[in-house]
Amino acid sequence: MSQSEKRSSVDLSHHLSDFAKTLPAIRPPGSNAGEGMIGMDGGVPDTEYFPIESITVEYLKPSAFPLKPTDVVPHGPGVLGWIANVLTGKGSKTTEASTGQFVIPRRLQPNDPSQFELKSALQYSAVTGLPAAEKTIHDWVARVHKPVCNDWTTLIDVGSSSGWMTCITILLNPGDSFLCDRYAYNGALMQARIRGMFPVAVASDTDGLSAVDLERVLANWDSKARGFERPRVIYTQGRHPEPQRSFDPCSAQEGFRYDLIIVEDDPYYFQQASLPYGSSAAPKKQTDEEWLDGLVPSFVRFDYQGRVIRLDTFSKSIGPGGRLGYFTGSPIFLDKLAVFNQGFIGFPSGVCQAVFGELLHRYETEGFTRWLRGITAQYELRRNWTIEALYKALDVRSTDNWSRSLTAFARADGQMSEKFTKTASLMSFVPPDGGMFIWFNIHLHNHPRYKDLARQSSPAAAKNQLSTELWTAVYDAGVTMRRGELFAVEDDEERAKAGEEDVFMRASFSSGPKESLEKGMQIFATTLVKFFQ
Repeated sequence: MSQSEKRSSVDLSHHLSDFAKTLPAIRPPGSNAGEGMIGMDGGVPDTEYFPIESITVEYLKPSAFPLKPTDVVPHGPGVLGWIANVLTGKGSKTTEASTGQFVIPRRLQPNDPSQFELKSALQYSAVTGLPAAEKTIHDWVARVHKPVCNDWTTLIDVGSSSGWMTCITILLNPGDSFLCDRYAYNGALMQARIRGMFPVAVASDTDGLSAVDLERVLANWDSKARGFERPRVIYTQGRHPEPQRSFDPCSAQEGFRYDLIIVEDDPYYFQQASLPYGSSAAPKKQTDEEWLDGLVPSFVRFDYQGRVIRLDTFSKSIGPGGRLGYFTGSPIFLDKLAVFNQGFIGFPSGVCQAVFGELLHRYETEGFTRWLRGITAQYELRRNWTIEALYKALDVRSTDNWSRSLTAFARADGQMSEKFTKTASLMSFVPPDGGMFIWFNIHLHNHPRYKDLARQSSPAAAKNQLSTELWTAVYDAGVTMRRGELFAVEDDEERAKAGEEDVFMRASFSSGPKESLEKGMQIFATTLVKFFQ
């Protein structure tokens, strides 16, 4: 879409919370000091007294990891140990392991290749971020997401968790509600609930939040029966929510129709696997540009009214310790987010902005894209290792001929309870097409004690008891997983009334060597079979 075809965002100020409406316009630090004036109003330390003279960063080149998930990268004592192994001939020959280096000086000199200096990075700065970092992020969003409003902007923040908290503060009042998937990120739910805000569950289908169910919920909303007004905000986790779902542009269209604001929280956006698990197709040969253009689009690419606030983070692409992320959206919302951050959170770390920003400057768009492709292939490889380990430990079969769902059974040579037939399934799951997690749907309805427990108490109580027993058994065996109930929007009774008899357990394949992932799945499978005895 050309610039002339783009439209400005519409006036959505009626969506601001009562608190947000009281926030003043953002005031840049030192705004009272004009040209040639002596600033004596703030307690700003003299940069001559900063003890750090320079920071030298050694970094991996964009091509450090291979593009094919079949190319095994050995694990050693950290990344630097891996690099040393490769450089000394002890590691894999399938990767190009080379490093670059840059220096962030105290002061930039003429013709200095660096974009950042410690004089600014160590000093108080604007809540909007260091200018060079701000420009780098804005240019990246323009290239990747291609927002269609002509007045869109970006704002650096301290990560997605803080970003969501800030969003609900400027959009919702205590007692308000918001729409989300039936299973959503537990941290986001907790932040909203402790502020007296209510999540409202919307069913999902294979394409994400169901536009049909979204229409049903909104069209039939009864404020008196519910106890609160119809939701004005949708919280969506984009490409890889909880459990695995995908993108559905129809949900965005419902947002326009019902005057909704969409908060798109998408930390795993770039981790989109090249192929579904088990595919026999050869990976498609793509340039970095083609790969970037082939990513599932963000809602901001369809948002011609300024209704979307997108949250991105560097946690999964560079490192979570940097506590850096960024918003994308219309000025009416991002200006309020900025002034809230200025008064309550503060500016993002200048040192982290300098290090991450200089890295992105050295990488440039092409290099950072190549880096993302490489680490995405590594997470795809880890996914494959994890699922292959389950195939070895259990009898895993395709559920049907049209979906990607897999169902796991005990192996024929196992000893099971008389109440449990070996033809009954233990669990099912959909191999993720990205992200860092596999969601296992544990078939509690097949457990030999489920019906008796449900009859003695209730289906919800039976589920909770058996789920607790399984999680505890897996934990005692030496493996930690996350209980799916922690992500549930509805309580046990509501889910039971909806006919949900099973429970989820979430396993991460994001870290650790191959041997640990395989051992973890072996322990989980063994414990699961024993649990059903």
